[in-house]
Amino acid sequence: MKSLDYILEKQKLFYSTKLVSSNISSRITKIKSIKSWILKNKEIIAETCSLDYYKPLTEIYSTEINPILNHIDFNLKHIKRWVRPKYVSSPWFLISTKSKIHYEPKGCCLIISPWNYPFNLTLNPLISAIAAGNCVIIKPSEHTPSVSSLIDKMISDLFDSEEIKVIQGDENIGSYLISMKFDHIFFTGSPEVGRKVMRSAANNFSSVTLELGGINHSIVDETANLKSSAEKILWSKFLNAGQTCIAVNHTFVHESIYDKFLNHLRDIANNFFSKNNDYASIVNSFHFKRINDLVNLSLKQGSNIFYESVVTKNKLCLPLKIVKLKNTNNCLLDNEIFGPILPVIKYNDINDLIKYINYKDKPLALYLFSKSKSNKIKVTNNTTSGTLVVNDTILQYSNPYLLFGGVNKSGFGKIGRRRGFIEFSNEKSVLSQFSAFTIAKLLYPPYNNIKSKLAKLVR
Repeated sequence: MKSLDYILEKQKLFYSTKLVSSNISSRITKIKSIKSWILKNKEIIAETCSLDYYKPLTEIYSTEINPILNHIDFNLKHIKRWVRPKYVSSPWFLISTKSKIHYEPKGCCLIISPWNYPFNLTLNPLISAIAAGNCVIIKPSEHTPSVSSLIDKMISDLFDSEEIKVIQGDENIGSYLISMKFDHIFFTGSPEVGRKVMRSAANNFSSVTLELGGINHSIVDETANLKSSAEKILWSKFLNAGQTCIAVNHTFVHESIYDKFLNHLRDIANNFFSKNNDYASIVNSFHFKRINDLVNLSLKQGSNIFYESVVTKNKLCLPLKIVKLKNTNNCLLDNEIFGPILPVIKYNDINDLIKYINYKDKPLALYLFSKSKSNKIKVTNNTTSGTLVVNDTILQYSNPYLLFGGVNKSGFGKIGRRRGFIEFSNEKSVLSQFSAFTIAKLLYPPYNNIKSKLAKLVR
């Protein structure tokens, strides 16, 4: 592990002697070089993504490659404005001063990325870190070794290791990296591992961004467009075989439209799954077994399977299952499924449902399907989530002008808009005095009655 210490020390030296004084043009050049590499190697990236676990080509482009290109373009468009100091007002008694917020790099950062979207979710924070002017060590997932190696090649082609370096390895490497004294750690993954990251970061007072999973609720009320709602919910479960942190975990359906909604789900699922090669596979046998074990436990707890699609692609492709739950005492509601299993459960009163949601951990995403203005207001004002989406799923991640991130167990720190840049920046307050006189002199000791009276007025 001493080699890791050496790499970080070299990066700290490079940052303090060269990178800290670099200009914005050099950052733009670096980001453009990544864009050029991606455009030149699109087909190789797509092929490599399929080596780790099968994904349809449509999904690779729409969830791995194009989001990064969009993120790069957004950063290039706005970065010059983001880095400018932000001048702020001063109170009357500081009339001879100027104040501003100066954006400077945090320094040497660690990015730990997940396996479910290994290219997208590695490059996304990296672009933000470069835009802010940092050195970076990247630890991609060991569960997607082909994509990790490709990212390693890209970074080695474009950057010196003293600035950006990819470190491959298992969880032992990851555990050692999070124990090191980074200026910032950006982690995307499960809450369980996120807790370890946060604990280790605290030992070094490293700041953290945690993009974690969430048990994401969806609600279909009695006013919803049932066919549209069913399509959108099933798509979130079908995309990447449900291995998406903002996928619907389960669906609450008003009892008055419950049976109709299930029929729509069945009809749409039959259409969605008419071609076996449209399925993404589960990433590995561990998660394949984990999902099956969850379903089997749920069945023992009284649920039953309403629908199951047919899969013949390969042994790690799971059929989509629509599971009817009798009540809320079921493991499928208490665990992030992260797979193509859709539990459906009746509800009667939106107010009781809101109480149930608020009793649980705050989700990364909450989805409401409704035409009711009052229900939209109730859910918006009386629940907490990283994002709330009305009458759709997943799309919130695609809007760069929205903030994206969780709350408490689903994460903290935001990306999106300029917040990715901010996460990797130190917002330094700068006050400049332009006069030999300062009002503080009126309050310098020795103290007297006049100064005591004046102190009461200066506020």
